[in-house]
Parts: sequence; structure tokens; C-alpha cells
Amino acid sequence: MHTLAMHQTIAMTEQETHSAPEIPFNVDQAHLVVPFHIACRAKCCPRKAAALQRLAEAGRLVLSTTHPR
Repeated sequence: MHTLAMHQTIAMTEQETHSAPEIPFNVDQAHLVVPFHIACRAKCCPRKAAALQRLAEAGRLVLSTTHPR
């Protein structure tokens, strides 16, 4: 079984894993994406940005205006 650290390492080394999704995430998918991209800045990672945006739209997250992710 893979650990979270292993998945994060894979996510950080494979550039295609950072691309924006072709189809917008649903809320459950967005919740799964964020932990794998914990080390990414949303400004630099379109995948994390899309997940955070979906969670914000669903009212599950309030995006900070003073501390951008």
C-alpha cells in the first residue's frame, strides 16, 4: 500500500498530474485532490486551483484573500 508521502512525491514529479482537469471536479473528487497537492501552490498548480475553486463554490471552503494558497 502506498503512503501519502509516496503519492505526494509522485504528484510533484509528474508534471501531467498538475494540469487542470478536462472535466470539472465534483466535491468528492476535489476533496481527494487537495491532500495530494498539499505541497503545491494553487497559483502554480492548476489542478489544486480547480479543486479549491470547486470546494469554494460548494461552500466547503472559504478562499483567503490575505493568504493565497
